[in-house]
Amino acid sequence: MSTLFEPIIYKFFKKIEKDKDFFCYYNVSFDEAMNLAKEQANNYLLEAIEKLTDECSPDVDFFDYDVTQQEFNFDVTKKEQGILSDIMREVYFDRDLCLLKAFKIAMTPTDLNQFSPASERKTFMDMLNEIKTENMRKISQYSSVDRITGQKKSIDYGKYTE
Repeated sequence: MSTLFEPIIYKFFKKIEKDKDFFCYYNVSFDEAMNLAKEQANNYLLEAIEKLTDECSPDVDFFDYDVTQQEFNFDVTKKEQGILSDIMREVYFDRDLCLLKAFKIAMTPTDLNQFSPASERKTFMDMLNEIKTENMRKISQYSSVDRITGQKKSIDYGKYTE
């Protein structure tokens, strides 16, 4: 059994569908634009896998995938698909954070006197921090339950006693 990357990528697309910049590519057809968006989302998925496995020890090996076939070599649960797409969203907005920092550096003091992007930066930072906090909560919750049954994991103290 296996799970394609595509359903996770489409979940991610739904989470950022209002951000037209992600889907806007100049001088290319719609199909080419979608292929570019999928390629970028594929990279976000691979980064999301790294983040998930850095933050917890999943019951499965999320690195067990075939990148050329764009599929996992095991069944990814709906819950895991949701978490991965949430982390992809975080990765996506983290990239925008780098752009904000570059924008701030590029502005001169005169520019800042005429236009202060501080409010927009704060709003963006608040949103990104909220996304990160929510993702950490979801990862913590995910790692504390069995991925298939959803039952809380517990330590069997019986095997540690004499």
